[in-house]
Amino acid sequence: MLFTVPGEQMDALFGALARTDIRVVHTRHEQGAAFMAYGYARSTGRIGACAVISGPGVLNATAGLATAYSGDSRVLCIAGQIPTPMLDRRYGFPHELPDQLGVLRGVTGWAARVGTPDEVTAVLGEAFHRLRSGRPRPVAIEIPTDVFAAPVTAPAGWTDPPVSRAPDATAIEAAVAELAAARTPLIVVGSGARAATDQVTRLAERLRAPVTSNMGGRGVVSDEHELSVPLPVAHRLWAEADVVLAIGTRLMRPSVEWGLTGLRVIRVDLDPEEINRVAEPAVAVVADAALTVEALLSRLPDSPDDRSAWLSRLKEARAEFEADLARLAPQAELLRALRAALPADGFFVDELTQVGYVSRMGFAAWSPSTYVPATYQGALGCGFATALGVKVANPTRPVLSISGDGGFLYTAVELATAVRHRVNVVAVVFNDNNYANVSRSQLARNGETVGTDLHNPDFVAFAEAFGARGVRVETSDELTARIVEAFRRDDLPTVIELPVGDMPSPWSLIRLPRVR
Repeated sequence: MLFTVPGEQMDALFGALARTDIRVVHTRHEQGAAFMAYGYARSTGRIGACAVISGPGVLNATAGLATAYSGDSRVLCIAGQIPTPMLDRRYGFPHELPDQLGVLRGVTGWAARVGTPDEVTAVLGEAFHRLRSGRPRPVAIEIPTDVFAAPVTAPAGWTDPPVSRAPDATAIEAAVAELAAARTPLIVVGSGARAATDQVTRLAERLRAPVTSNMGGRGVVSDEHELSVPLPVAHRLWAEADVVLAIGTRLMRPSVEWGLTGLRVIRVDLDPEEINRVAEPAVAVVADAALTVEALLSRLPDSPDDRSAWLSRLKEARAEFEADLARLAPQAELLRALRAALPADGFFVDELTQVGYVSRMGFAAWSPSTYVPATYQGALGCGFATALGVKVANPTRPVLSISGDGGFLYTAVELATAVRHRVNVVAVVFNDNNYANVSRSQLARNGETVGTDLHNPDFVAFAEAFGARGVRVETSDELTARIVEAFRRDDLPTVIELPVGDMPSPWSLIRLPRVR
């Protein structure tokens, strides 16, 4: 599978692709291709691939690559490059970008250039090794035009070095001691725990510890489980927790914004650089999440001391949060309508929109990777194109994308791609003719707004002009019905526009104050 915009620089690549059974999804913009590769990778754990020309093609793809980086996703970007004799001469050769490799290294975990045809096997070998081992990150390979077209005569080999993902026994014993002594434990999970859902759920039940996540770990423990709590509930418990087990998470908001004073933290992460990024934990375990949690389960006592008071406090905190969430009535009601329409095995792709912000805590995620986040990168417009990649990767499962009117038009041109390749995503557009979040921020700071009001097309007619289906609804009940109806049809994408007005700010439940 390859998401791409073809270009003359890569004619040799496409000539080779024509002789394979690799599916090529050609998009209308390199940004769309990179976001689709991210959606493909994020929803499956497999490698999503995109190919772009040098210069503007690479620059267009960087938002998607940066999102894949912040979303811990395995994306391979094959980037064209100008002919080898022209490199680094600044002649103004077509599509020349100074230090393009440096640009790629800034938005990936690793990037390299294939300098000669015989290097391609070794460079690809290292790229796939990095994609398959350690912390998931995008990688990029830059290939000059002349190298693309040249034959390989004596390929240099590549041998994958051994990779150890098992936890250190001493670290496990230290973690077990901390957890066994805990009275008010919390578990925080992130993207790195997505392959450990069964183990984490069993550990939470063994410890009787609440489990939370910001975006990356949504659904690791199903939100139907009584111990799964949204981040604002965990914030209410944070000051009373004595031990926090952080599994495959940056732990950014809790550690940077809520405070760590007096808290015993156990960090589990494949990335050794992440362990001490904010503060040195009480116990550091650099290892695979599933293997680590299995090791903890094998050594922990069968049952902790009485947790009735801690679980009672959990119920109180949840009730307090539900009361706060009720004040965000429009968003909460719309999220209930979306959840009611999306089957249990469906994917929900969020966006930088008022409903999307609240979805981080108000949309129930029932399994890992089915909540596909915009990540901390916050690339406005990522949602629709990402959703197309999710659907290509999961053709038999429903995919629901949400956007605001501002964000949707960033990659709405990919409706042409969706119709051409029969990618039947259902895209909901909440239309207030405004960059609402920016408008609210400007009003609070300046008392007036500049550049936030929008002129939009008729979204129904817009969708139909591409050959997609367009629908306009007015109520949440109608929204649910139209989404369900759209999922029953598997041939074309559907755009559902819902006009909305001003919505209350969700930020008091997202940017939470220091409590320790």
